[in-house]
Amino acid sequence: MPRLQSGVWKHFTPAIKDGRETFMCNYCSKTYTKNATKMQMHLDKCKEYSVVSQQSPGPDGSSSASIPVPSLSFLPSATPGGQFLIDSVDQRSQAYADECLARAVYATSSPLALTDNIYWKRFFSVLRPAYCPPPREALSSHLLDCEFDRVQSQVHESIGKADCVAIISSGWSNVKETGTIIYAVATPVPLFYKCTMTKEQTHTSAFIAEELKGVINEVGSQKVFAVVTDDVPEMMAAWAQVEEAFPHISAIGCTASGVERLFDDIVAQPSMKSLCRRAEQVVRCVQEQQMLSETFRCWQTTKIRNHTFKGTALELPSGTNWTGVVNMFSSLLEGQNSLREMAVSTTLDIEVTVRATLQDAAFWKGLSSSRNLLYLIGNYIDFLKREDATLSGVVDMFSQLRYVIGTSLSASVLHSAEQKAVMASLDRCQEFCVKPIHAAAYMLDPKHVGQQTLTGEQINSAYYVISNLSHHLNLDEGKVLGSFARFSAKQGLWKGAGIWSSCQHVSASTWWKGLCSSEPLSAVAFAILQIPPTTGACERLWQDLRSTKVKGFVSPERVQKLVAVQANLNLLEPSEFDYAPLESDEEKKASFQSESHQ
Repeated sequence: MPRLQSGVWKHFTPAIKDGRETFMCNYCSKTYTKNATKMQMHLDKCKEYSVVSQQSPGPDGSSSASIPVPSLSFLPSATPGGQFLIDSVDQRSQAYADECLARAVYATSSPLALTDNIYWKRFFSVLRPAYCPPPREALSSHLLDCEFDRVQSQVHESIGKADCVAIISSGWSNVKETGTIIYAVATPVPLFYKCTMTKEQTHTSAFIAEELKGVINEVGSQKVFAVVTDDVPEMMAAWAQVEEAFPHISAIGCTASGVERLFDDIVAQPSMKSLCRRAEQVVRCVQEQQMLSETFRCWQTTKIRNHTFKGTALELPSGTNWTGVVNMFSSLLEGQNSLREMAVSTTLDIEVTVRATLQDAAFWKGLSSSRNLLYLIGNYIDFLKREDATLSGVVDMFSQLRYVIGTSLSASVLHSAEQKAVMASLDRCQEFCVKPIHAAAYMLDPKHVGQQTLTGEQINSAYYVISNLSHHLNLDEGKVLGSFARFSAKQGLWKGAGIWSSCQHVSASTWWKGLCSSEPLSAVAFAILQIPPTTGACERLWQDLRSTKVKGFVSPERVQKLVAVQANLNLLEPSEFDYAPLESDEEKKASFQSESHQ
């Protein structure tokens, strides 16, 4: 008489691992060799099984709970008519699956400990019982190294295919005096190129200049047309050394950093600092006294119900972003009615100086005008940090900025001497941000043709840049300038209205390369117009470096690799709508699927 099969088998999933037949618990993913006694002993102690069995008792009082393996097409059965499924994964398929999983983890910034989680283990067990996902140690070591090498190979390939690129560099330091300099290459897509970490003392202009020249030579100096850096003095001092070594390269500063410095200079004026102190005193007084805080909240709620005003919470400046001061001013102005009513209340205990501030009409007027001025400048900062910001827009932006500041200063809290100091700061900011390459970009952008914004000196400097680059590109300078004359006069190729209307729908660099490639000026225009105006790409990478937290000991070098892989994967890999696997990837995938169906 044949032996009855134990009921323990339905609680385990069979699989072939390393050539051995094993059985994985459907509840906790622990594996055993074929031994019903040990498997039953495990079930008796398995906490996860205990929870499920209590929820689903069988007719005889015993548990009938189980997590069945779905009979999908890629899960082969042991034998025709067999009672369970047997899965197996060979070494090559395991390695390919590990590679794909690691890539997904890196690209989505998922925690490296994801595969150590019991619920993820169960998911993989159901999806492919024989597949053993890589542990955190593998994801943070050899798998990361392999993916980094693969992605960096794609980065170098993309740079190699680009006709012209720009080097973007920005640096930071921490309390340990360790400096970090990030280098990105705009093709024009800003790709993470490398990151160096050294002691802050070594960050001299000579060191930075040598580093920049090294990157330029690695990328290919003939295709580099600009270097964009932050406003650190050592970076700025390195410009001359770079331009001396490579005469065709323009070294420029981050426009957003320049305008941020202008913003800080305005806030640092004595009258503005005094306004900020008074505003902060009011906010702290209300926030720190429970009675005042609760009264303000209740009165604001009442105004919301009566539809007389929208509620708000008072804010103190936080962080180094320009929005801190502006948000504090805005929160006070939005709660102005409630605060002024509180100031005249005899039942509320408010400090004398705070009560006087709340009843001072000049305070509220200064708050409003200052908020408006700082908000407008802050918007320019955010605009410049956008990924679609262009080098050709910098000249026009400063024209607008000068008008906005000039018309707003008279109504601000700043005295006459402070207003002059602000205008002097604006001049310094423009001197830092606007170089001959910016003027050339402005003149070559079809959206700005016919606008009279540049000075005679700026126009002459733009001509020099165009002539210099025409020589570097081995173009006939006379033909290039002749082409520029026809472009400016809207003659020849540019005579019709259609070509001008098309520039509203594409970037200026695409317009020149796509529609005007037959003109001698096209190559020069394309090289200039693809240069980014800021180091925003490096700043975003730095934020990723600071925010990337990995459990366990992972060296800073590996964190850098992690960020580089994540950033470049999302820029280089095609979307799901146009994905076409590489031949090698396709072969691996076919092998993996055929193995599953054997």
